[in-house]
Amino acid sequence: MFFILQETRKFPDKLDQEKGVSLYLSIVIMAILLAIALGVSTIMVSQLRMIAEMGNSVKAFYAADTGIERALYDLYKKGRAIQDINYSNVPIGEAFYSVRGFAPGAECPPPYSFFCIRSKGTYKGTTRSIEAAH
Repeated sequence: MFFILQETRKFPDKLDQEKGVSLYLSIVIMAILLAIALGVSTIMVSQLRMIAEMGNSVKAFYAADTGIERALYDLYKKGRAIQDINYSNVPIGEAFYSVRGFAPGAECPPPYSFFCIRSKGTYKGTTRSIEAAH
């Protein structure tokens, strides 16, 4: 018995012509994933900054509210005159407030017949103001 070894003829293989395509595709996919990750991280960092600034705004608002409460306390409990209500940069924790009282007039226009109080709260560079009138 004789076996004839016959050489099989290779068809032109497309893989031979496309060497390196998988490497190119993997680099492109990795670059796309990197761009997406960088975009998402940029958005997240800006959102975190905005949330921190909102927290600062709330603390500044409550510092201003504390100033209004102190002015009302001094008016009604201590019997001070509205013109005597003038506090500047009073510390309250890490925040500060400034308060000023006004009698009716240019600074406190009608229909307010008794007084106006303006308070400004500051916390880490964020400022909020409140005005109370009676």
